Amino acid sequence: MEEGGNSKKSIFSRRNFLKASSVTLAAGAAGQFLPTGSKGTRKALAQQAKPGAATKKFNFCGVCSANCAMVAHIMDGRAVKLTGNPDDQIAHGKLCVKGYAALKNLYDPDRLKYPMKRTNPKKGPGEDPGWVKISWDEAFNLTGQKFNEAKEKHGPESIAIFSRPHDWIHRLGKAIGTPNLIRHHNTCYSNQQAMWRACTGQGNRPWMHDLANAKYILSFGWDLPGKAKNMAARDYVKAISNGAKAVVIDPRLSITASMADEWIPIKPGTDLAFMLAMINIIVNEELYDKEFVSKYTQGLDQLKAAVQDYTPAWAEGITEVSAGTITRIAREFSSVKPASIPSHKRDAGGPNYTNSWRASFAMIILNALVGSIDREGGVIFERTPSMVSFDSLFPAPEFPAMRKERVDGFEKHGIMGAMGRGDFSTITDAILTEQPYPLKAALFRKHNVLAFPDAVKFTEALQKLDFIAVLDIMPTEIVQMADVVLPEPYFLETAGMGNRVYFAFYPQIALRQPIIDPLYDTKGFGAIIEGIAKAMGLEKYFEGVSGGKLRQERLKALGTSWEDLNKSPNGMWADKKPFKPTEKFKTKSEKIELYSTALEEAGYDPLPYWQPRREAPSDNYPFNYIIARPPMHRMTESQNNPLALQTYSENTAIMNTGAAHNLGIRHGDEVVVESRAGRIKLKAELTNGIRPDCVCVFHGFGHWSKDLSLAYQRGANDGDLIPRINIKEMVALKDPGAGAAMQDFGVRVYKA
Repeated sequence: MEEGGNSKKSIFSRRNFLKASSVTLAAGAAGQFLPTGSKGTRKALAQQAKPGAATKKFNFCGVCSANCAMVAHIMDGRAVKLTGNPDDQIAHGKLCVKGYAALKNLYDPDRLKYPMKRTNPKKGPGEDPGWVKISWDEAFNLTGQKFNEAKEKHGPESIAIFSRPHDWIHRLGKAIGTPNLIRHHNTCYSNQQAMWRACTGQGNRPWMHDLANAKYILSFGWDLPGKAKNMAARDYVKAISNGAKAVVIDPRLSITASMADEWIPIKPGTDLAFMLAMINIIVNEELYDKEFVSKYTQGLDQLKAAVQDYTPAWAEGITEVSAGTITRIAREFSSVKPASIPSHKRDAGGPNYTNSWRASFAMIILNALVGSIDREGGVIFERTPSMVSFDSLFPAPEFPAMRKERVDGFEKHGIMGAMGRGDFSTITDAILTEQPYPLKAALFRKHNVLAFPDAVKFTEALQKLDFIAVLDIMPTEIVQMADVVLPEPYFLETAGMGNRVYFAFYPQIALRQPIIDPLYDTKGFGAIIEGIAKAMGLEKYFEGVSGGKLRQERLKALGTSWEDLNKSPNGMWADKKPFKPTEKFKTKSEKIELYSTALEEAGYDPLPYWQPRREAPSDNYPFNYIIARPPMHRMTESQNNPLALQTYSENTAIMNTGAAHNLGIRHGDEVVVESRAGRIKLKAELTNGIRPDCVCVFHGFGHWSKDLSLAYQRGANDGDLIPRINIKEMVALKDPGAGAAMQDFGVRVYKA
């Protein structure tokens, strides 16, 4: 097959494949997968067909951040089935495999059931924490006491909070006086967020792509359909079934690539060169959307001057993709409308290589050149309801003074520093070296050990802390490192409301009703945070704070109420209005900045100049390392789910068949994959759908918590191979988003 393929001679007969088995996309995004794994559930589903046999409640999925709205079917007090809400912009009546399987998480017998404290001071893999059951008052008092001890002896900054953003967690951090609210974003999408802020002024990166209306979809490592993101899987199928051309540039034949017109197996870490050569062709041949570029962008002249040396012939030597293919793709992309380059988190613009922020920058520029930013068929700024802020509704007393210097050094990064995200790459060395200052206590919420680069070393670092409190649902590895465990309910046991973000042509809110009463002695997130604050003597900062009041006031400002939302026949509130494209952007120029003045002012390159990756493969480590994610699993959270395990039970070392045979490795052999950071052992999986110089490992496995009865010791943790970075090294990389460079190193493979 000629490099890059031929649209009429695809690897697969794509359109027939789609018609025959579109369910392959997401193992359930098309709505064919139901959690009927037990005789009792199957019997209940059969009974449900009888009139009046079941009741229904509304909820939205909490497995991933897409938050698809769902309908829960309940019989005799037990939830027996989840289906997608047909009136939700995201779900469109369907769920993905992870959403359908959520009932197994709800009823998982391994769930955390009550507060516990540790009795064995030794921590780490193989150590039994010696849990004893305690009351909620004892759990709060112990946490408050230990946090106050750290605060008094070492300062409030000696306490770190590892959690996703949340109003309650922000308030607790400010009340304590710690700057250390540490999030996972630098292993996720912080460099992409930095680029969207720098080029368009958006507070966050856009999460919505109007794929259904695109006629040309060009992706660089983007595999959302293959990750079973409901809206992406549905609309990708719809677009290409309606004649859109799809081209996937990826070292691995992903699910998304398997249904594209072309799969181009690019050399890892070189996507930026491909994009720069595309820009060269588009601007020099004046193939860009002249009206859009003239009206809504600035910096074309500077961009044109900057890319003159980045010819397709130059890029061929870097990417190992022919100049002819690059030129053809550039011309097709700029002549078929609407055309779009979708991106999400960990694709080519994500935290993969030290040049990935520049790749993200180039993707934004390419979308702007063809007029596909906030235009139908392109990248869309989601239309969400305007919400009353937490702080305006619950004004707080004056907070204590806070040290500006963070323990992870994230404040040192222009563009993103003020966003208060976090750096998983640097935190390990910061704890071990006690630089810039000692960290003594931590509060974790749903951030597991396995998510950190060099997880083995991070586990060692955690042993230096005097006290760890953990909020979670399952007995994960971070729970095994805890001194006190504060269990939360599963999302299906809670109430709330959620904006439509991943697909939002108009403002829409989904209702979350508890579909059953809590099964165990758990407390909601807000109640736990308030309990800790009270135990620390910080209750004044939460006086009058109420989740119920927050929901009510936010809905009141929208002209509705919590009562009305609960009475809604479809569990939704919407403000349908025509789509109006953005005319003014939030930059100083009020335009999309192809030449970014924000980057320039922050001390970064204002244009996406070529930069090679940090660490190419070598004689000692000859393979490129690639991390991917299976559609039926959610990060490290679902490996204890029996339904998810039925479809993917453990990860493997995915290798090219020929390259593996050259090493004497056969399919199913146990192999060791080793990097300069560590090594893992797992089975080899051989395929022709990956470049010979690459090894791919799916994320999510390698659990060492014995309390996860199904997940324990399945596969290996991909993160054990990722080198950590110290603060000095991270700053020297001059990445505005401080991406974790999670694939920017080589590995070797040998039989175990």
